[in-house]
Amino acid sequence: MTGLGTHILLDLYGCDPGRLNDLEFLRQMSLEGVRRSGATIMGEHFKQFQPQGVSGIIIIAESHLSLHSWPEFGYIAMDYFTCGSRIDIDVAIAHFEQSLSPQKVVKSRHSRGSELGGKEWAVPNHARAKGPTPWFTEYYGERDEPGRPLLAYQYAVERELVRMRSPFQEIMVMENPVYGKMLFLDGLVMTTERDEFVYHEMLAHVPLVVHGDARDVLIIGGGDGGLLREVLRHPTVRRVDMVEIDEKVVEVSREHLPGIACSFDDPRAKLHFEDGADFVRRARAAYDVILVDSTEPMGAGEVLYGNEFFSDCKRALKPQGGLFAAQALSAWVHEKEQRAMFANLRKVWDHVVPYVATIPTYPGGLWTFVLCRDGGIEVLPKDENYANAISSRCKYYNVGIHRSCFCLPNFLKEKLDGEGPLRH
Repeated sequence: MTGLGTHILLDLYGCDPGRLNDLEFLRQMSLEGVRRSGATIMGEHFKQFQPQGVSGIIIIAESHLSLHSWPEFGYIAMDYFTCGSRIDIDVAIAHFEQSLSPQKVVKSRHSRGSELGGKEWAVPNHARAKGPTPWFTEYYGERDEPGRPLLAYQYAVERELVRMRSPFQEIMVMENPVYGKMLFLDGLVMTTERDEFVYHEMLAHVPLVVHGDARDVLIIGGGDGGLLREVLRHPTVRRVDMVEIDEKVVEVSREHLPGIACSFDDPRAKLHFEDGADFVRRARAAYDVILVDSTEPMGAGEVLYGNEFFSDCKRALKPQGGLFAAQALSAWVHEKEQRAMFANLRKVWDHVVPYVATIPTYPGGLWTFVLCRDGGIEVLPKDENYANAISSRCKYYNVGIHRSCFCLPNFLKEKLDGEGPLRH
């Protein structure tokens, strides 16, 4: 999609007149198609006309679906307009065609707002004007029922600084009175000025201190730059390859989050703007540590949770002491995805060890990470003096945190700590 939204106009001829005059059939068909596409349903209204015909509309957070039927002609007109790269509009259209079995289909696709594609959107007047505080809502729901949100988190918007679409996702930066500047990708919080250090320090320093002598490091994702900043605090590190699929995330972070995106120009760092899975597939025995700072398992990030990717990462590690670490989702919100991720990891590595940290802007607060290695993992710092030296520059990480982060609450230990001995 090159614009802000995709609009499909659908004319279906030669349909069963009975179905076209059945309000409940058309309603359920429409709702199911919208759910399959991944849109967020906000409301719906359908009307039966006399002597025949049905009109309907479904309001979604990403725009709308509307229809009107002429049973006497076996014809129905539909249009589906969505914004958001997470919406698979073609899945919905295929469902409508399959449900109505038309003899003829006329379909046209339009990119709406194409002149604005890749550009920042104008900051709305409410960002400057006095009045009621606007709010931004972050939605979470089940992946197998993507049109049904189950949780929502709201943030007051003091200023909206960036709202744009890259070729991969929607990018937004806004300012909140509690968390400062916040980066959202496809409507989900990625990082904030206030609490970013927790995530970045724990994903960098725990594995690098466990390794003890990491020289060559690979980062998958991490376009905001925070993980790179923390990895480069380690004097042993001589090279960091950072692979980020979306160059726009780096550009936006450099401009609006300079305290996080402050290490891209370090001579030890090399940026690669390409698909992380493709990059890893080509690498062989090149890295001491691989760190995966990915989005949730959706869209371009979904491949980073599968067996093939984990196997490629294993081959990309140096055979002696190579260590893999990744963010491993929310213990509360991503239970199904987390179970699947750990099952896949254990198909690849002998030892898979979870650890946790508290990150207030991530759903559920309790966030999980994971270390993986063949041949056992000693989770304590390899050199406590080295760990103390690193922690002197940190806001969250220290030796005590390092020791305690592997102590899981019972419900999470029972769910995830099924293999791999822990030595504390």
